[in-house]
Amino acid sequence: MNRHFCSRTLSLILLFGFCSFILTTTVGTPLNAADQKGKWHEYFESGKQSKSEDDSNPEGMVDLIDVPTTNVVDYGAFRLNERFYSQGGVQSHLSFGVFRRLNIGATWDVEKLIGSDSAYANVPTLNAKFRVYDGDDVLPSFAIGYDGQGRFYNHDLSQYNEREHGLYGLLGREIFVPELEAYGGANIAKFKEGEAYGFIGASYTIEQKLAIMVEYDNIRTAPESRFNAGIRIFPLPSLGLDFDVRNIASDPGRERIIRINYVGSF
Repeated sequence: MNRHFCSRTLSLILLFGFCSFILTTTVGTPLNAADQKGKWHEYFESGKQSKSEDDSNPEGMVDLIDVPTTNVVDYGAFRLNERFYSQGGVQSHLSFGVFRRLNIGATWDVEKLIGSDSAYANVPTLNAKFRVYDGDDVLPSFAIGYDGQGRFYNHDLSQYNEREHGLYGLLGREIFVPELEAYGGANIAKFKEGEAYGFIGASYTIEQKLAIMVEYDNIRTAPESRFNAGIRIFPLPSLGLDFDVRNIASDPGRERIIRINYVGSF
């Protein structure tokens, strides 16, 4: 049994265990039939706001650092994210709430935009997320999506060195104490190779002013996995300022980034 097989097996066990933990860390009782009927009746009603837009979740928290969450911006809203990364690069992401549960958007990556070197713009990528289920006292929230944006474009190979999440599905719920949210999921970017990856993450929001975020991304083999951590400050409920460190365990690949997140409505 080779080392890569063992690493993949361990990663899958970790992912399965985390998702099982989320499913089983529950309190309360299931909703009755009348409540369930009402939830389905409201499923796509634009007048109802999802959890991501309520006062207990500032700025939407639709993602952590690299890892997505099950939250979405609501119908008629938008989210703008500016990511400032190594060597003056900027990734601009804009998504729209086209329905209550569905977000569609795009990301544009411009290398060396800040500084004296010549800037280079890569091809914009598409992304979408659908919040299938809001979750209740028993079951976690569930979302599926597609994210086509990678990190650090390799012009020789015509692909990103850190591949995009591609097609993904994830679960999320509040655990142990209020405002402690945990997420876990799986994604596949290399469809031809059929390689699946996992990711887990958590955030803890303090007094609606500060969120502490940790995540473990790209789980398949240990050298390729990335541990990221950061904080998100909320000067306003609609504005989040990130100060993050990526790939903490890898000295050559460690990176500090700043992100600006803003949620508005039409």
